[in-house]
This record gives sequence, C-alpha cells and structure tokens, in this order.
Amino acid sequence: MRIAEHVYLVASGIQGCALTDDLDCNCYLFDSGAGLVLFDSGAGRDIGRIRAVIEADGLSVEDITHVFLTHGHADHSGGAAAIGAAGNARIVCGAGTGEVLSIGEAGISLDAARRAGVYPADYRYTAPVPDRIVGSGETLEIGRLQITALPTPGHSADHMSYVVNMTGTGFLVSGDALFHSGRIIYQATYDFDIGRSCKSIQTIAAQAFSGLLPGHGMFTVSAGERHVQAALAAIRAMSPPAPLQLVKL
Repeated sequence: MRIAEHVYLVASGIQGCALTDDLDCNCYLFDSGAGLVLFDSGAGRDIGRIRAVIEADGLSVEDITHVFLTHGHADHSGGAAAIGAAGNARIVCGAGTGEVLSIGEAGISLDAARRAGVYPADYRYTAPVPDRIVGSGETLEIGRLQITALPTPGHSADHMSYVVNMTGTGFLVSGDALFHSGRIIYQATYDFDIGRSCKSIQTIAAQAFSGLLPGHGMFTVSAGERHVQAALAAIRAMSPPAPLQLVKL
C-alpha cells in the first residue's frame, strides 16, 4: 500500500490496519532506486500475505536488498529470516538486537509473551541471523536513501529507530519507541524501562523528520513532530506518555 513517494506499508496486523497477519507489526518498504529496503518483518506466520501486498504494489520480494530491524521482539523480527532468504537480502540491526536474537526466546521476551497469551501456544519463531550490525549514529547510504541508526531504548533495551532521508524528505521509523498521538506501550518485560523511554523520546525530538512511521497503529507522512510534542508535553509535566491501547487477539 503506497503511502508516499517511494514508501509503502506492506504489513500491518490487528494493532494496525489488519493488512496482513494479526501478529504482524507495521512494516515499511522503501524503494531506494537501487533495490528495496524493508523496515521490520512481521511475525513470520504468513509471509505469503506480505508478498501479495508487495506484488500488488508492482514490486517484488526478490528485490529486497536490506531488512532493518528496530528490535528483536517476534512481531518485528519473526519474518526476517524468510524474507531475507527470498531475495538474498542483508539483515541489519543494532548490536543489542543481535545479542538478544542470539539468546533465543527469553532474550526477546517471547517465552513470557506466549505464557501471557500475547502469542498463541503453537506460534513458532525463527530467529534471523544479522548480516550487518549498525552502530549508534551510523549512516548507511543505499541508493537514494540515507539511513541513520538512532538508539531509542525503553520499550526494550535493544531498541533502535531509523531516520530515513531521501531527496529532501525525512521519515522516522520509530518501531515501538513512539506511536501516533505521542503514545507508548507499557509492558511487564524484563527490559522495559519508562525512564529510558522518556529519554529516547527526547532524543527523537532532536531529529529532523516529517513522517512518523511507528510499529503499530496509525502513521503520518507529514507533521510527525506534533506527535513527538504530545509525548514531550507529558514528560515536561513529570508524567509518562499516554499508553497505546492494544487490541486483544
């Protein structure tokens, strides 16, 4: 689903617009002019539906050259191995994500989430193996894209957002660090930290971008700073940002 020039939403689950499998996060595809660049990969339960959405936009999974992961949680990384293999794409993430992926289900809190009923008992997760670890503040140039890695821990300790600039247009792929209307997700996982989330929102506020592309819910292709300011207003009042209300599967 094209949302801006060279930018597509190719997966979104029940917490978004129900474009693909219920467990999928929002996944964004950028046409770099030198291949396709995917941000996050969904849960991996139905890659065929993601492929169908991509093909409906006149694009091909086989043309994906890079898969960037915002963090290791299964709804963001579960499809990376399959999507990466389909197009021989390189999987890119921060060092923290590489570490938690190597630990297994406990590293990404999947064991706890399955026990809590967030994931069904029969869900099977395939951990991707990163091809490239991107450092804090590092910028990768891929075709017309300039992609800068921005550490934004809080939702999870390994969380990374990405500022994507192309031909004068800037987007923030915020993963689960910040959502539409300045909201965040509160969760009882071992590495969730509300204080670090607030600091990460302040880090985001210092970036220049127009479009806010979060991991769940609504996105915006302009005026993204308004949603950052909504979160900052709560922080300045010594209150945490408002919680994102999740739909129960």
